[in-house]
Formats: sequence, structure tokens, C-alpha cells
Amino acid sequence: MFLLTMLACIIGYEKDAGVTTVSIEQTRAAHYYYYDPAIQSSVRIQSYADGETTGHGSGNYFKIGNHKFIVSAAHIITEGETLKVQDYDATVELIPFLIDQSVDLAFFIPKRDLTSVRPVSYRTSKKLDITGDSVVYAGFPADLEKAVFHGSVALTDRTCFMMQSFALPGASGSVVFDNKGMAVGVLSAIKVGMHNLSPFPQLHESLVYVNRLTDYDRYKLEELIVQWKSLK
Repeated sequence: MFLLTMLACIIGYEKDAGVTTVSIEQTRAAHYYYYDPAIQSSVRIQSYADGETTGHGSGNYFKIGNHKFIVSAAHIITEGETLKVQDYDATVELIPFLIDQSVDLAFFIPKRDLTSVRPVSYRTSKKLDITGDSVVYAGFPADLEKAVFHGSVALTDRTCFMMQSFALPGASGSVVFDNKGMAVGVLSAIKVGMHNLSPFPQLHESLVYVNRLTDYDRYKLEELIVQWKSLK
């Protein structure tokens, strides 16, 4: 028990006039990263027009009871295009049941359950000020496969926060999780860059803008899903 406690402490050592002083200071577990929910639920969302792929974003697969759905960003939706999730060698069409442009959030029901990825329980954080907290997300940046990133919250607002991390186009729509595995927001805006002489994208450490899920907790979202399904 003593050893486990020491892992969350800073030990100070000072020797003065023949007297040795050892101080132990407990630290916040602010830089513990819990990756499992982000990696497990991350999906690639592809957009199609006239049968051709026009781009992609990211999202995450959740469940509330028997209801399974995907959370992403509203700006990945383009009028006239169809969104589908890659599920092994097949694609599954997504039907939007809620789009909130004011906070760049979108919620989808897949036409069938996904088999290549398991949904995680939809739990949102009720903590309002998360400045300094550790957060993670997984997504599909640029032409890369699934990748996971971590960072810390630089600035908090009620509807959004800024995350110091790495990001590239294609990661938009990724759900950001705290170190308890709770969803805190959806990646909305990023900065990009390229090495002048390199064909490979450069991951920029910058401020990543994330819209919060404050207004869409488990109970409200379940009610909205039930209402939507009742109209079908």
C-alpha cells in the first residue's frame, strides 16, 4: 500500500548542517491517460457522392441500453452526400437523428449493428471546469489508420474547450474522453501543417478546439433516440 501511494507523490531530499530532511508531497493524477474507450469505439466515417468517396471524418460508437449510435461533428455532413462507416470489408450507412449546428455535434444510428467495433457505454462528464485535466481521443487523421492521441485541457468554457494535443484533418468528429472514460466533447477544429520537403503530414502540437457534450447527457440522449425511433 505504501509503494502504491508513493507513486502519486513527489519526494524531496535536503541535507543541511548534518540534518537530513525528506519531504513527501502528494500530486494530482492529472496526467494519467485512459485510452481504452477511445480506441475501442473509434470509427472512420466516409462520405459518398454518386458512388464515389469524397472524404472522411471520425466518430465513436456508443450504447445506451439497447440503443446503439455514433457521435461525431455536424460539419462532416454535406448536403447530397451519404455517410457510411467502414465495417470490415463492408460499409454501413448512417442515419442522422440529431444535428446541432450551434455546437457542431451530430448523432447517427447505423442501419445495422457494427461488428468490427464494440460500442462503449455513453457516459458524459458533469464537471464544468476541466482546465488542466488529461484527455484522449482516437481517430483517423489524414490518410492514416486509427491513431490515438492525448493532451491536456488548456482552456474551458461551458460549450467548448481547447486541448493542447496533435491533430490533422480527418480526425474531426472524434469524441474526446477524460481519464475516467467519460465523454467530454467532440473534436471540431484543428491546425494543419506540412514539411516543405516531406510528402508526409506533420503532426502539429497546437490548440485543438473541442465542442462539449454538456447538453447531451445519457438521459436526454436516450429520450431523443426513443422519440426519433417512434416516428420511424
